[in-house]
Amino acid sequence: MIGSAASALDASPENDKSIGTETVFGKVFREDSKKPLQNVTVTAILLNRKEKYTITDTEGEFGIDELKPGTYKIIFEKDGYRKVVKEKVNIKQNEPIELNVEMEYVNYSLVPSPFHFFLVDRP
Repeated sequence: MIGSAASALDASPENDKSIGTETVFGKVFREDSKKPLQNVTVTAILLNRKEKYTITDTEGEFGIDELKPGTYKIIFEKDGYRKVVKEKVNIKQNEPIELNVEMEYVNYSLVPSPFHFFLVDRP
């Protein structure tokens, strides 16, 4: 299903169709259970500009097509999980890159518990 979950956004003002299909694809898994992780936002950044992004499907698969050749930062983000950043991913024309990533579940709550409000008497 590579590319089927791609609701890609081209941040550049012009869409050059003469560019070959340079693809980054792969799967995202939970680190603890090794199960596929869906709804992870995968963003490709070139020269500090968001080029394209996609969302993983129910099998944790993603694909980003038609990236211009260059050195990218690929960011994987999902609420409740530690962000994963792959630096210096070198995209070359007609050479697909496979990235399989494990994301760590972060067990924390943004809502304070009632115990945060108790004062502790100190001698």
